[in-house]
Amino acid sequence: MNIIIAGAGTVGYLLSQSLSIKHNVIVIDKDIKKLERLDDEIDIYVIKGDIEDPKTYKDLPVEKADLFIAVADSDEANLLATLIAEDVVEIGKKIVRLKNDGFVKSHVLKKLSIDHAIFPDILTARRIKSLLAFPKANNVKAFHQSKHKLISIKVETTQEYRIKDIRDTNVRIIGIERDKKLFIPSQDEILQNNDLIYLYGDVEKITLLASKLDEVAPQSIDKVVIFGANTQAQKIASALLTKGVNIKMIEKDTTLCKEAAANLGESVRVINSAYEDHKLFEEEGIKYADMVIAAGHNDEKNIVKCVEAKEYGIQKVVAINNDKSYYNLMHKMGLVVVRGSKASANFEILEKISSSSIVTQRHYCGGMGVLFMRKVYPNSKLIDKTIKHKDIKNTKILITRDDTIYDASELNSFKQDDIIVVAGDISKQEEMQKWIYSL
Repeated sequence: MNIIIAGAGTVGYLLSQSLSIKHNVIVIDKDIKKLERLDDEIDIYVIKGDIEDPKTYKDLPVEKADLFIAVADSDEANLLATLIAEDVVEIGKKIVRLKNDGFVKSHVLKKLSIDHAIFPDILTARRIKSLLAFPKANNVKAFHQSKHKLISIKVETTQEYRIKDIRDTNVRIIGIERDKKLFIPSQDEILQNNDLIYLYGDVEKITLLASKLDEVAPQSIDKVVIFGANTQAQKIASALLTKGVNIKMIEKDTTLCKEAAANLGESVRVINSAYEDHKLFEEEGIKYADMVIAAGHNDEKNIVKCVEAKEYGIQKVVAINNDKSYYNLMHKMGLVVVRGSKASANFEILEKISSSSIVTQRHYCGGMGVLFMRKVYPNSKLIDKTIKHKDIKNTKILITRDDTIYDASELNSFKQDDIIVVAGDISKQEEMQKWIYSL
């Protein structure tokens, strides 16, 4: 595909890294330093210019683009760029990243014929909100084809468990992250403390397993402390308020404090204080929190706040992560890692591109793992078709039928309403994608 990316910031860079492997990528930005970095490190075509200026698009080396992605820092620039670009070149689909969630219910996106609008701050807030329903979880992923979920649990137990000890017809393990690597375990694999185990299946069964595997994380979350009062932090607080939790927000920027207090009202106690003030944990009762969230835009500072919270005995500590180079470090330190706005935008866009009306794609384990899901709908050509068994190294192929999860090798043919899942190491993405689409 020919793909045009408007914006060479963090998200534009990450997208270029992934998409340039299989597609022709063109990146537009007026910041020459950002473009030079891209040009030096990635095999793409760069154009220096203002994405809001029609003249910029006259320099495009193509007359048709299959995909136009606008990920600049300005909502107005992204929206205008989609309109201007379409006037110069033929565009197949348009994806835009937006910060202002006022556009969610606006008719503007429809009028501009935008296929997908990504609101990363909302995505981050939803991920953290999901932890309230699953206090033992590190991450929760839902799918529109199935009621089953993909939930990651950190192993913290005094008991010894092998994979076969926790095997269930309604739950399967589709990966373990250990020592910075993701692998599919054998039935005799012994779980180790600090393993991050990925469980796919029935929510109630996973919840029961989580209580066994994690003896440390809280059973419920009622008191939450958020470090940071930026837009992302405010959206997180707003999402958590719908669950009735008690929230304290700590921010050293007076302007952000006033803004947060005005937007969130009296339901959230906003405290103006320097983050470095250790007295906060004692004087404000932060050490009694069930969950602490470091929601700043700087990953290093988020790690520092999480370490402090850990030192005070808080077991559920969440770090917002945007720089993937910090992902493994955060996990090693026992932190719950939730994608920040930039990471959320990157993965959400990649998933939109790779998904279709037939197959849904999800990334997990910090992008080290990928999952494809397909449902056998009524009148599908797959009904009664023989299952083509495929042995792809470090992957798992599952089929859910009547709420029971089977290995694909256990069944002979597909039936209506089967849910097909293939998941595993990202290096096998192309093989997994080819298999599930060619069924």
